[in-house]
Amino acid sequence: MKTACFNLVDEPWLPVTLADDFPGRDACGALPRVSLREVFEHGDKIVDLRCYPHERIALMRLLICIAQRALNGPRDEKDWRRCRERLAKETSKYLEREKERFNFLGDRLRFLQVKNRRTARTFSTQKFRFIDEDGPTLFDAQVEPGCKLSVEDLAVGLVTFQSFAAGGRVEGAAESLSGGLCREASALHAFLLGDSLLESIWLNLVPKDQIVGDRAVVFGDASWHGERDGGKSYLYRLAPKARYLWLAEDGMFVEGRGGRTFLTFEKHRVRELTASVRTVRKASPRGTSEEEVLVSATAGGGVPKAAWRELHALAVLRTSRRRGGPSALQHCSSLRTKGTQQRLRLWCGALVGGGKGRAAAVGDVVESTFSLPFQFLEDADAVFVHDPRHLPGPNQTYRKGVDFAEIWAGRLQSAVYAYHARLGDAERGKMMKNRAALRYWTALEQRAERVLLHDVAMNSGNYWSSDDLWMAKSPWGREVWRAAHEAYELACPHSTPRQLRAYAAGLAALRREERAKSAVKVEGEDDKDSTEGGEE
Repeated sequence: MKTACFNLVDEPWLPVTLADDFPGRDACGALPRVSLREVFEHGDKIVDLRCYPHERIALMRLLICIAQRALNGPRDEKDWRRCRERLAKETSKYLEREKERFNFLGDRLRFLQVKNRRTARTFSTQKFRFIDEDGPTLFDAQVEPGCKLSVEDLAVGLVTFQSFAAGGRVEGAAESLSGGLCREASALHAFLLGDSLLESIWLNLVPKDQIVGDRAVVFGDASWHGERDGGKSYLYRLAPKARYLWLAEDGMFVEGRGGRTFLTFEKHRVRELTASVRTVRKASPRGTSEEEVLVSATAGGGVPKAAWRELHALAVLRTSRRRGGPSALQHCSSLRTKGTQQRLRLWCGALVGGGKGRAAAVGDVVESTFSLPFQFLEDADAVFVHDPRHLPGPNQTYRKGVDFAEIWAGRLQSAVYAYHARLGDAERGKMMKNRAALRYWTALEQRAERVLLHDVAMNSGNYWSSDDLWMAKSPWGREVWRAAHEAYELACPHSTPRQLRAYAAGLAALRREERAKSAVKVEGEDDKDSTEGGEE
């Protein structure tokens, strides 16, 4: 029976997939939920969370925060290996001891909610579902705008909203607030996956000595224990009170009274440890410069980019500098030394913003799970070490395969536009090249892990040569060639003589190698349009 305060330690609210031996499994229904206590007491019998990608990011970060607050650690890698045995017991004790801090409703202290003296702005709790007011409901076809969300959905929604809230003068703020910490730059967030939810939590605990290595961040305390050092506290940032919110008793509306600011990557070069940073080298007449950017799931304009195209950037071990993949990857050396695993499972996902002029909107969500051999992981210092005379490693080979696909994406765009330009219908050409790009990338996504990762990248010695065309001759090169031509065929019919002439002109642009561009003048080639596809 639900209590008036709906305590998150006791009440089932987290959507999960249960193992067959979970206690009382038959009574849990087809769409089970569990309480925070059950996550840690029976987490070895919970397979995984069952939710949307942005919700998974926020909920995993919350569970990691609770575990690390209970352990007050781990201190270092050695302590991380040992804490697995005591994780469930110590966290369960902590939750029982601090139970009142996890009341979701009620008149007193509420979880992740603040009621201050500022003038409140009231808005619908549907905002927790990230419904774009200018468009359709993205994430819940069965939930109609205006309906009342269950208290369980409100709890999931609030935790998620605090990490992904849009920026600006929103939620009753007198000043412009930055977007949620997990929303910045539509960054990809990644977690190691274990055989159970409890193991997944353990795999993603970050030792204190890694955290304090970044002088801008402290281990700090969880947001439900106070506001001290909140802007730069690792624990606070995992499950923040980014917005000062207070739920109405009816669950239909929420009061907003502003929010707080945090150190961000854009302004302070502070990143979330579940995100990844790549170093981009730029050449200029004055020399080569380096810029660090978040690994993103957007191709621009609110168009999502599939995670496989950034896998080589995610699977990079961090150095003393900020660049590299999620911090949990540092455990892989310990896991490999144990000899019990040959591969690791990596989940990654993101919420993609609405693009220029629609930053507060939601474009889409992306997620993928990869089975990665340990050999695929690369040290950040080796990313730019490339000698064409020597056999590249798995990560470098994968990166070269993605670059090869990007080149053909550009050719496909030019070819489709050239076809329609020859027909005198440039406007339709812009629309059709987006359709072709979408088909192209979708086809490659279905083949990338099997062909590019597990065949070509992990067995590069079977395909590499000093010839610059070795990637084109590999199985991945043939998949790219096939996907580009299939997409071109779809976008460019050729049943009439006039269409045949246009088809030939476009095909020449598609198959150009080191030759001069086709004699057809293609107006759109210099527009730097996206090669991703998207809204028409």
